[in-house]
Amino acid sequence: MNEKRFQRVWITGGSSGIGRALALHYAREGAYVLVSGRNAERLDEVARATGGATYPLDVTDAEAVKRTVAAVWEDAGPLDLAVLNAGAAFKREGRDDTAVNLKRHLDVNLMGVAHALDALRPRMREAGGGTIALVGSLAGYVGLPRTSGYGTSKAALGYYAEALWAELQRENIDLKLISPGFVKTPIIAANEFPMPFMLEPEEAARIIARGLERPGFEVAFPRRLAWPLRLLRVLPASWRVRLVAAAERRARRR
Repeated sequence: MNEKRFQRVWITGGSSGIGRALALHYAREGAYVLVSGRNAERLDEVARATGGATYPLDVTDAEAVKRTVAAVWEDAGPLDLAVLNAGAAFKREGRDDTAVNLKRHLDVNLMGVAHALDALRPRMREAGGGTIALVGSLAGYVGLPRTSGYGTSKAALGYYAEALWAELQRENIDLKLISPGFVKTPIIAANEFPMPFMLEPEEAARIIARGLERPGFEVAFPRRLAWPLRLLRVLPASWRVRLVAAAERRARRR
């Protein structure tokens, strides 16, 4: 099997959850790990554990993202892998704050990734290639109740990745989409519904790392949640929304 090994890895959202677990995983594998995030104190803890470097960053600030990518490149040299993991899930402030909630999610989960990809792509192309992983979610597969902001942003990210994949392949950049299910991280605190097949961040990191080393566009897990959602996605929309609504009614009665 054609597998990769990564020596220089940059991870956004690296101070907690999946990002932190991935940083620790790659450090154990011998990679030089660079992490970004908004919490400088937690970033420093990760750096002490990995022996890597930290770059505090708010991914919604496009100019700050450009400066950070330039600093990462200057300090570490060309990256083998960039994991664009920074993300957020916000609770609605009121019953009808749809536009407010959606914009907050899109700013972080879609535009934050786009800012980083714009800064990384020309540098990685000039260096001869590399791997960029976008962390989406199984929540982007189908429209789930009470996830209109988060789910829409992740669905858009999946489309974005698919649309760019062929372009980046021609530039020797391997674009991957990571689609996790429920992982025990701070981001799930906003969820107001049952979360089956919950994984620990360390297990999620192992699955992601294996997937990134192998050929293929998407790493979706756990399979026992990914496959039912994939099957739902191929149904006519009129069937799908009724099935999802019926499942939610059953969950609310429990």
